Amino acid sequence: MPGTNLIVPVVLWGKHAPTHCVSSVYLSRDQKTLVTGCYDGQICIWQVNPDTLKMTPRCLLVGHTAPVTCLSRASIIQDNNFIVSSSEAGEMCTWDLVDGKCRESVKLSQIHTNIQAYHMCNSEDLRLFCNGYYAEILIMDPFSLEILFCLSSKMNPDWISALHVLRPSSRKDDVVLAISITGTVKVWSLLGHENKQSEPIYENESKQIRCLNALSLNCCAHNQRTVLVVCAKYCQIYDAGDFSVLCSMQAPSGERWMSGDFLAPDRVLVWSTEGKGYLYKLPANSVPDHKGFHGPTVDHDSPVLFSILAHPDNKLLSCPPAMRFILTSVGGKQRRLLLRGDSAGVVSLWNVDDAAVPVPTSVPSHAPIVMTSLDMAWAEMNPSPVGILDQFGHPEDPEIKLTASIYILAANRLVVGRSDGSIVIVNATHTVQLQLLHGAHQQLDDWPPHQLLLGHNGRVNCLLYPHHVHQRYDKSHLVSGGIDFAVCLWDLFSGALLHRFCVHAGEITQLIVPPHNCSTRIQKCICSVASDHSVTLLSLSERKCVTLASRHLFPVVTIKWRPADDFMVVGCSDGTVHVWQMETGHLDRVLHGMIAEEVLAACDETLADDLGGSMSAGSGDLQGLANPAVHFFRGLRHRNLTAMRAATARGLAALQAPERGGGAGPLAEPARPRRAPLTVQGFRSNPADPESHILFFDIEGLIVELLSEEYSAMSPASLEAAGLITSEYMKVAALTQSASPDATKRISDFFGRVKDKAGDMERILKEKDKHGILAKMKEGAETMQTKLQAKAEQLKGHIEQKDDTTPTKRQRPRDMSLAEPPHTMEIAQILMSLLHAWGLDADLDRVCESKLGLLRPMVPVCFGVVSRHGHMAVQLPTWLGGWAEACASIPDDPMLLNSNLPQELVRQEKLTRLFTSKLHWELSTTLTTNHLLSIVALANTLMSMSNASFVPEQEVARRLHRPTTRGSSSWAGDEEREEQLAAQQAHIKQGWSLLATLHCVLLPDKVVAAGAKNFKRPQVEMLARRWQHHCLEVRDASQALLLAELGRLGPKGRKALVDNWAQYLPLYTHTESINPQAAPKEPVEKQEEEFEEEEEEIIRKPSSLAELKRKQTTAVVLLGVIGAEFGQDIASEGAAGNKRRKEGDSRKSSIVEGKSV
Repeated sequence: MPGTNLIVPVVLWGKHAPTHCVSSVYLSRDQKTLVTGCYDGQICIWQVNPDTLKMTPRCLLVGHTAPVTCLSRASIIQDNNFIVSSSEAGEMCTWDLVDGKCRESVKLSQIHTNIQAYHMCNSEDLRLFCNGYYAEILIMDPFSLEILFCLSSKMNPDWISALHVLRPSSRKDDVVLAISITGTVKVWSLLGHENKQSEPIYENESKQIRCLNALSLNCCAHNQRTVLVVCAKYCQIYDAGDFSVLCSMQAPSGERWMSGDFLAPDRVLVWSTEGKGYLYKLPANSVPDHKGFHGPTVDHDSPVLFSILAHPDNKLLSCPPAMRFILTSVGGKQRRLLLRGDSAGVVSLWNVDDAAVPVPTSVPSHAPIVMTSLDMAWAEMNPSPVGILDQFGHPEDPEIKLTASIYILAANRLVVGRSDGSIVIVNATHTVQLQLLHGAHQQLDDWPPHQLLLGHNGRVNCLLYPHHVHQRYDKSHLVSGGIDFAVCLWDLFSGALLHRFCVHAGEITQLIVPPHNCSTRIQKCICSVASDHSVTLLSLSERKCVTLASRHLFPVVTIKWRPADDFMVVGCSDGTVHVWQMETGHLDRVLHGMIAEEVLAACDETLADDLGGSMSAGSGDLQGLANPAVHFFRGLRHRNLTAMRAATARGLAALQAPERGGGAGPLAEPARPRRAPLTVQGFRSNPADPESHILFFDIEGLIVELLSEEYSAMSPASLEAAGLITSEYMKVAALTQSASPDATKRISDFFGRVKDKAGDMERILKEKDKHGILAKMKEGAETMQTKLQAKAEQLKGHIEQKDDTTPTKRQRPRDMSLAEPPHTMEIAQILMSLLHAWGLDADLDRVCESKLGLLRPMVPVCFGVVSRHGHMAVQLPTWLGGWAEACASIPDDPMLLNSNLPQELVRQEKLTRLFTSKLHWELSTTLTTNHLLSIVALANTLMSMSNASFVPEQEVARRLHRPTTRGSSSWAGDEEREEQLAAQQAHIKQGWSLLATLHCVLLPDKVVAAGAKNFKRPQVEMLARRWQHHCLEVRDASQALLLAELGRLGPKGRKALVDNWAQYLPLYTHTESINPQAAPKEPVEKQEEEFEEEEEEIIRKPSSLAELKRKQTTAVVLLGVIGAEFGQDIASEGAAGNKRRKEGDSRKSSIVEGKSV
């Protein structure tokens, strides 16, 4: 279930703000939120103070792959924070601005250039009217992003260049006024009952005018009798009745118009590509209320420029800015603003009201009232935001930017390429601790130790650790590509430069690993791509170039593979496809057009083997063929019956074929790869930026790793005592401890039977567990299997090393992963330290530091949220500037004042303390829910482990003191140590228990007591979705949190919750599911104040069938739990009908498999 994966992203931004070249802007109607989209595809959310209009960057939304061209509101309700964004690649997303979650995302074949949100008659919600590079006008739902219907053209169908939707004052219907790129004006009337099933909706009237490539079209809101049409060179006022030109305004020399709007019936504001706004007074014949309206043009009466809105410095822009005219009201008073975002990332606001009054005899130029940018916000931060390698920077030296990075999980190493050509290798968890957490390590000078690889001249562009992608590569090989045209091969452990490939004539842009089913020679190669449009296959074992593919005339955009045919397929930016033979380096053919697209699509089909599509490689006739379903659909597309028949027959044969991978051998890879507990991902919004880094903590992966380390260290006797394995393992214990030369043979025999043992274990777990709680917990079995395999390999390695005493072997340093203790505990320590609510309970904080080994954060942390569609929201460090006042008001700590710290560090420490105790829990309901779930699940896991503490001395003692299989003859000293350890373990367990209790039960009251004005409660819906989660610890945590939250809501809150969710219950009496249109309307009754904010997204109607199904399952769980746990109070206070409904809910709670009671 990808939607329920618990992932906590943490961002280390570094000293440089991300590049933000603005392509679209939007200001919400309550003036509290500004949204800017940029050419790199990111969207920045700014917090705005409605009175002063001061803007603070708050959050960055990542998900679009192309420039964001349109931003639009998605809801009628003024403070309902949803927006819709659209990009040049046809992607559309609906975002929740509070926590940055992507609610819905689609990719259309139509690309929009303009979206107008409009509330149609006879509809409850807004509709999006979209036009762009297609001949219709699409009307879309902002929440499901479905196309509801489209408006087509009968006369001169062409791309629509601009549109305006309005409701005439005397009529009940809506009118869509649009102009095509060839200058045909069209009018549609909409009554509000149009849908997909209705006939094509054609225009009611159309007229050809002399106006090509119009950029915008606006009808005067004051009287609806004049229309402003803006083209690049001129803008014109038309009579809305017969569309005749009334007057025209030429663009200033060297500038082009972009768009415009009416300020009053006789005044217009038009803005140009130079980012300036021009205010014109219209002549008498263009003002409807004037007696000379529509009369002949009088020479001396022409449009008069009376004011200009411009930047005083008049700097040149590298591309046209995004501008928008905004009409809002503050305290009942109307306010008109012109908003501009430019290529330098600067956002400016002009107050149009100041400039709207003409000054006789002069044309004044008005400067913006507010200006800001990400760079300015970053510059204001002192100290600046932390980066992942800040320990290498000295204040007096010029800064070396980080340009590429990879994280090697097995060795816990972060490899970072820099702009001066050096590559730094450092322990990842240690460097993160150094940047974020207080502790003894802050006093050490050269900690953590690092390796420096020097071999490139100039910037390192890309790094690759091939062993991470596939096991066939050497563990010690690291590959880097630089701006100096070279690809370097390094020994990761010794730091030696093994080879330097100089075959390209341009900087290296990409390093790729070929698929595992290529020929044996190509399997030892890596593929590199350079800016001279060449692609090479470099053999790491032979240390030479196998294939140089360099005849591409345009930049390389995709590389696909056909291993069975020995083809490498290279797609270029001009649409051509070059097919190269890998072994010989021969150019087989060059393809264009549709055939080129087909060939690229066919390569994707062969990939189906990796994705579980193509079947057993053993059955000869099926080998190398793609997924039969793909062939079937291709036959369908080309109406080819024989192809469809063949695909069906092949699919049936594949289903009957024996399961693949049956004879994979005892030491094969586990069937399902383990999830990494930590991933460090380099992140940059623009290729020119230095890298920021995002740490993704995967909670399930971390829990599995912690438990598997615990189990692998336990002796078979204690494992059996814990009910995890059968007694047959005891027989094998002696085998695994043996180190004689023939041990390897016996070990491999034993591993032949490991799979049966894993099966046994699963069966025992199932028998022990009557409610099916562990039904999906196969991880235990798998982790045991892989740990034992690793032990055997390690043992084999030791045996080989005894025999093999060649000098090369002796010189190589030990494998990094074996040289250090496992790093899983360090990952857990960092995460728990960052998530814990420090400062709410002083006694517990002392226990956490002394007994549990948690470390206090040094800086307020930037968290992120991963949404369902792989989109992500990451907080910017600058939003903390807004809390300076709150920070100043809290009393000073005398210890801080007496220390010799600089003023800015004292301020940062105060802000950090305020953040961990209060601000962290005021960010958003999603973050609160995810973080509480994570910390409670991890605390429960650590509590179940023996003596699990992060204090270094205790951790060493725990590793030394293993429950072994020794006999009863133990020394007296040992018994004493046993007692000490038992007492210590009781303390530690109690510590984790207190920590879990604080976050599960006491946190809301304590945060509110600490002075939080708007604590964001955990989301009931998110917790209910994880009620039956496949990971036991996460499931327990979500159940405990949900029950605590329901209890806290009180009878009134629970009743409101039941009323909200009852409408989604599946109707068991009918066979079909609820029709989304038939869902009841929003309940009108007011809920509790605190509750209203938390459930704001529940009230909305489901926007798609998938969401409706999700809501149904959530409703069953949620109402079942309320019925089982709190049924009495609701039944007693409610009316008879309410009682009947509750009884129904209690019946439905059987779905929760008895766990709720």
